Amino acid sequence: VNKGMTPDWNTFPDDRPVDYQVGDVFWNGALVDRHLLVSVDGGRVILPVPKPIYDKREGKTIVARFEVTRFERAFARLLHNAEPGEDFDRYYKDAGFVTVDNPA
Repeated sequence: VNKGMTPDWNTFPDDRPVDYQVGDVFWNGALVDRHLLVSVDGGRVILPVPKPIYDKREGKTIVARFEVTRFERAFARLLHNAEPGEDFDRYYKDAGFVTVDNPA
């Protein structure tokens, strides 16, 4: 989808720009869902793209945390684990994402 960007939360050793990807879900040949994913640390892991949550501190607006729904996390883990590779959960934790419940 997009190349050459480096998000604020990307603090992995291989700091090359990340690759944004789309994960499509099809049912009976029809597209029913689409999720934005990101490949980081030189392509070693696929993570969900988090939602930044902003807060005001000392008169400035900053990113307080990055949130990911349980479904987005599970979907990214499923795609990442389609091939043997690095430990998804370790990377997810290192990214500092906060898992939140799925919207109702």
